[in-house]
Amino acid sequence: MPRDLHLEQPQPQKQPSQDDNPGSPPTLSESPNRMSGPSSPEPESSGSKSFSIVPHDQQYRPTLNLHPLVRPLTISDLGSVVALENGAFVEESERASREKIEYRLSKCGELCSGLFTTVVPGPQQSFSSTTLSSASPVETSRKNGAVSVLLAHVVATKTTSPLATDESMDFPKDWKSASSAKNEVGHMEMGRTIVLHSVAVTPEFQERGLGGVLMKAYISSMAGSGVADRLVLIAHDHKVGWYEKLGFVSQGKSKVQFGGGNWIDMVYELKKTEPRARYG
Repeated sequence: MPRDLHLEQPQPQKQPSQDDNPGSPPTLSESPNRMSGPSSPEPESSGSKSFSIVPHDQQYRPTLNLHPLVRPLTISDLGSVVALENGAFVEESERASREKIEYRLSKCGELCSGLFTTVVPGPQQSFSSTTLSSASPVETSRKNGAVSVLLAHVVATKTTSPLATDESMDFPKDWKSASSAKNEVGHMEMGRTIVLHSVAVTPEFQERGLGGVLMKAYISSMAGSGVADRLVLIAHDHKVGWYEKLGFVSQGKSKVQFGGGNWIDMVYELKKTEPRARYG
């Protein structure tokens, strides 16, 4: 379910130096336990060189010139949302299917939100994201071909229950049918509880604070809209602390069995914002 990341920005660290070899220093690969770099001659001595591996959370990550924009998701974002969902969730059982995402964006896109950045494609462009290939043009008339790339999303529906349930996690299989009967599963428009099904960041941009930026904007937007009284979600034990920093409160073990169960119920009571005084 909701996929999160740490709010803290990793601090730059110097790469380890070699002993006597003046050649090019090795560079860290994607894995903190592997190193790669230009091949170098074998040392004459029988002793092998050792390197100090920098922990993953302390590795240097170059700062990117991002200009994030948070906006509601629409059905036109379906391809990007599906790509992000599949890339962010390692366990397939915890991902939403394409049809389930299509249902949620169609029925309540106003409850779903995405964090985007603008990218101008080109031979010198080093930008990489799981969602780049499904990005849409910023403006069809823009000559530079700039596209809006989804980096993080929140996908949600409403329920009449005060907590997430298996029924709220599901969707009616005949929802596209004109004769679709009233269902007891999926989005409930009259509900006052928003269920966050997916809080995810594309793998290339995890642990850079984007999840926190999106969630704070989402909480503020939902509180100001007055469409619900609370936000709820289910999280694994090791994710609870991250949500607590945002203001969510643990309600203990959840009854939800989605994805194999073993979830913790989390609740955020929305505070109604007072209207600002108008002058003149």
